[in-house]
Amino acid sequence: MIIFVKDMRKLFLAVLSGLLLAFSWPAIGMFPLLFVGFVPLFILEDKTSRSNEKRKGLQVFAFSFLSFFLFNLFTTYWIYHATVFGAIAAFLVNALLMATAFWLYYFIKNTIGRGIWVLLVAWVSMEYFHLNWDLSWPWLTLGNGFANIPSIVQWYEFTGVLGGSLWILLTNFFIFKFLQTKHKGKALLKVTMLLIGPMLLSHYLSLKVNMKESTRLEVLIVQPNIDPYTDKFNVGFKEQLEDFITLAKTKLTEEIQLLVGPETALLEGVWENRIEATYSIRKFRELQKEFPNLNILVGASTYKMFVHGEEKTATAREIRNENTFYDAYNSAIFIPVSGEVQVYHKTKLVPGVEKMPYPNVLDKFVALAVDLGGISGSLGNKNEINNFNVDGVKVLPLICYESIYGDLITARETDVLCIITNDGWWKNSAGYKQHSSYARLRAIEQKKAIIRSANTGISSIITLLGAIEKQSKWGSKQIIKATIPIIKTKTFYSIYGDFIGRISAFILSLFFLIALVKKRIK
Repeated sequence: MIIFVKDMRKLFLAVLSGLLLAFSWPAIGMFPLLFVGFVPLFILEDKTSRSNEKRKGLQVFAFSFLSFFLFNLFTTYWIYHATVFGAIAAFLVNALLMATAFWLYYFIKNTIGRGIWVLLVAWVSMEYFHLNWDLSWPWLTLGNGFANIPSIVQWYEFTGVLGGSLWILLTNFFIFKFLQTKHKGKALLKVTMLLIGPMLLSHYLSLKVNMKESTRLEVLIVQPNIDPYTDKFNVGFKEQLEDFITLAKTKLTEEIQLLVGPETALLEGVWENRIEATYSIRKFRELQKEFPNLNILVGASTYKMFVHGEEKTATAREIRNENTFYDAYNSAIFIPVSGEVQVYHKTKLVPGVEKMPYPNVLDKFVALAVDLGGISGSLGNKNEINNFNVDGVKVLPLICYESIYGDLITARETDVLCIITNDGWWKNSAGYKQHSSYARLRAIEQKKAIIRSANTGISSIITLLGAIEKQSKWGSKQIIKATIPIIKTKTFYSIYGDFIGRISAFILSLFFLIALVKKRIK
């Protein structure tokens, strides 16, 4: 009976931690809960470590897995709209990684000590790993939790979102220590300084931002609102293109320099080898004759044929019975006022949707992949273009999933970021709201304005401070017309990227090796 009561207490703490984290997330709950979400887990780990029970490590792992599974379930439930298999896989893999990081904290802390440092490097190393491996799904990187309140994390221009993860973990740990100690006054002071210090720094940095414009860019964003489950397949590509152009012309003027359409706005399959002859491109060229200053950036599914003797990629597909090979891409097409059409290929591909990770192991699951961007299966990601030049302004394109990777932009010189996406797959859920809010963090990290075109919403203009200047409503055909100030500046993060993750991974390796050696000696 005593054992049962103890287990019920641990179960309660695990569930409480999972719910606190879940209801702290953007579009789900309130961000202040981020600062206490780990506290029940710390209490659970501490009680387990001090007990005389067997398999304490297994208990810590199992209960923390439950916490993180609930965290994932309640915050990213919307994935099931597109794929039930993908949703379950995301919940399990994410929870497994998070529980492993928490177990490493338990194991190393109870072997060599240094609890707080172990916690920080173990968790941040996990998040950094999750940003860079084949099954990458960093949607719930803790630092993303401040996406709807960018005014308190302007220091992301130095640290990126991993700095936010450190802040959350440190605050949780010291609140846990505050509950434990008898000296409440000193502990409360530490917690207060941890909470208020970064906010004050953020306010100071926002006042010091360079707002000197070098030029301006006149932009028109089109939100066509094509239902990816019905309209996309039931209406011909010519009719949909005509609707797009008609909608754009309601607000087009000769002053507009850049017209932006969302991911896969062109439903025609575009062959890059003969791109100028494509119907969609020819129609846009006709539009440019009416508006001679107009550059156009739109999303499309493109294909590139391999010429005779050209080395094929691992993602090359064969046209049946023709011995001809091609690659398929999720692309951003740029049609300049003058000069050749340019194509940017999406480089960060969605696991299980646009690429099959670890194909030797997981190819048997390819039939369970879902089409979220025009082409399912493994796409190509070879890319030779980083920026599009619009009247001297460098525009960096990011396609959908790429916009949650801050480090992806590092070392790519740009003047403004342009995100094109199709969030209609998630329907009217928290998914599209979270994706939209994460873009605000990219603006802070790079100190660049963002142009965001989403098929069904939310399309927006975001300032370099992460503030939303203009935005559309979900599920409607809309146009956003805006003037973007171009400010030439670089941030520490734009040069060094996720340096916190790299340093954490190195320190964790040392801690883990020391713990193994000490364990072996004992």
